[in-house]
Amino acid sequence: MGFFHKHSSSTDEKHPDGPPDAPPLGPPPPAYPPDIDSKPPLSSQQTYDQPLQQQQYHPAPAAQAGFGTGSSSSSQPSTYAALLLSRSDRIRIIGFPGTIVQALDMAIKRSWAPGVQQQKAYDQASWEWKLAGNPWWGQGKEAVPSRRLLAHVLHALLENGWHLSLSTDLSKKSMDKDTLIFKSGPAVQRFIFPVSFNESDKIRLIDPPHDRVKQAFDAAIRGAWPLGVQEAREKEHGAYQMKLKGNPWWTSSGDQINYSRMLACSILSAMESQGFELLGSVDMSMAGGENQSELDTWFFVSKC
Repeated sequence: MGFFHKHSSSTDEKHPDGPPDAPPLGPPPPAYPPDIDSKPPLSSQQTYDQPLQQQQYHPAPAAQAGFGTGSSSSSQPSTYAALLLSRSDRIRIIGFPGTIVQALDMAIKRSWAPGVQQQKAYDQASWEWKLAGNPWWGQGKEAVPSRRLLAHVLHALLENGWHLSLSTDLSKKSMDKDTLIFKSGPAVQRFIFPVSFNESDKIRLIDPPHDRVKQAFDAAIRGAWPLGVQEAREKEHGAYQMKLKGNPWWTSSGDQINYSRMLACSILSAMESQGFELLGSVDMSMAGGENQSELDTWFFVSKC
């Protein structure tokens, strides 16, 4: 599925085809199944005609790079803020300016079809959305939409001047997920899409901008994995899945361990050849059970 179209507050039409050597520009379209053409579901406690209750959200200044160092630089120091994927169904922003709430609210509602159950100020420095469903289980029918949701969130932050600095594990809980740290900077329009590693033998390319990315992805995997591919198909709309022979993500074989790492490097090289670089690698799903850990999802961003 195409990820960008011309910016408009009143239409979700796809952007016309751009030059063959560049991805289309603009904000992402609604990430819904093709048979859903209505507006995204609204929160049970919120409608678009009602303003967000932001008066309770008064974040204190976040950490600033260079603050108190005595630097003579005239440039404004960067500000950092955090995004937490909480429990199985919540998104919490911490330390962002209040103006970012509206932008993220729009991105979440148009890319997560089950909708928003509730949203509120978690405390004076944070705002939290409770989503319908369980996107951070990252399995079954929610596996692809949850990655798409986070891609839309990353895009909304980037176009509002918040750049992903790192994703980091700040919890010792057994079913934890990463915290995403953002750094303030220039507002830019970029194309973002995910690649997820699933089960013990699957890789999914979600919402690539054009067939050349898909072809490069397919060729990179076939060329780097010596055991071969069992199946390659559209798992669902916008998600191209390759099921590999063997178990690259769950193996004790020295050769397969090495080849799986070479495979990861091959994917990175293939995406770079198409004009995309890794924006971040995020543990965004809860573990499937005892003695099981979840794999990261990669998010690629256009270089320009």
